[in-house]
Amino acid sequence: MLDIQLIKSQQLKTFLILSCWFLVSSCSSSPTLSLDDSAGATSTTITTSTTSTTSSNSAESSNSTDSTSLEDDELDYEQSVRQQFQELVQWQDSCYQQPKSCRFDEFTIVGTKYHQALSEQISLYAKNNINSRPGRGKREVAIESITVDDDALVAQVDACLYDTVILYMDGFIFNDHVSSSQTRWTLQLDNNRWKWINFQILHREYNTNICQE
Repeated sequence: MLDIQLIKSQQLKTFLILSCWFLVSSCSSSPTLSLDDSAGATSTTITTSTTSTTSSNSAESSNSTDSTSLEDDELDYEQSVRQQFQELVQWQDSCYQQPKSCRFDEFTIVGTKYHQALSEQISLYAKNNINSRPGRGKREVAIESITVDDDALVAQVDACLYDTVILYMDGFIFNDHVSSSQTRWTLQLDNNRWKWINFQILHREYNTNICQE
């Protein structure tokens, strides 16, 4: 017969380890962005500062052209961030389902503190046979705002996360908490790919969906 008490003891030990890791990760500071913006749950915006001159009609015409070019660049950034952020979320889901097959360098920048922290977490999941299963809960991520620092090529995505995913360990339920959180994801452009370099939980509540409020 299985030693249920031993299993529970191992589960508790692993849970305490993971809880400590999550506390450290969630409270870490993201890279400072020079831009900040917020919008409704159904829209995204990018804010940049521009300098205009009014010395002559020709200068005004030139500035108008430059402004249009900047707006096009900003739109391209916003679209690429939005698309690749959605791919990042799908990638993360697949990593939790199969932690032993997770490739951290696809969506994180090797050498960053967050890459190291995430790799340690997924490795701990793989070692202890902790994973999620398709169809057993879901994560709904609603983008609320996107801001981009053009100089640093860093993007900040504020999103509301509703999480009902069930985690299993050795076939037993490890975590079935239902939670919703206001989150902040930081990405950096690396070889034409926006990669994940930090994550913060700004506010979290259990057994409710604050994303619908």
